[in-house]
Amino acid sequence: MKLAVFATYLLVEIGAFVGLVYAIGFWWTLLATFAAVIIGFALLRRQGARVFAELRAAADGSTDSVRPLTDTALLAGSVFLLFLPGIVSTVLGIALLLGPVRALARPLVAALGARRVVTAMNRYGAAGGRGIVVEGEVVDPTHPASPGATPGWRSIG
Repeated sequence: MKLAVFATYLLVEIGAFVGLVYAIGFWWTLLATFAAVIIGFALLRRQGARVFAELRAAADGSTDSVRPLTDTALLAGSVFLLFLPGIVSTVLGIALLLGPVRALARPLVAALGARRVVTAMNRYGAAGGRGIVVEGEVVDPTHPASPGATPGWRSIG
């Protein structure tokens, strides 16, 4: 399966490059490829700063965390696509950096993330798959009403 995906990626990228060379020439295609990479990384820097600012606000509890988390996942996908060589992957990476495209992709990313969490919870169980839960109670020996409290002991603070 992985080999088929990789072979498809190679065919699409090579086909796009050859098509562009045929349409506008080799040097213009190289220039367009480099310009797309530069534009992509400039957008990534700007959008990355915005997404991480939203994440900090969500960590403080001042905003909802769904949008920053899904945007972070989309940003990671964009970085992956920008680092893959080829004009098609670069253009797709740039597209993921644009606000309207991210707004369209957010529900899909949230649904996929929720499905992965549910799958993990079902696989490992609520206790994380570790050990047996034993019911009991905590006895504080420093509390005056506790059965093992030391007479004359007072808690400071």
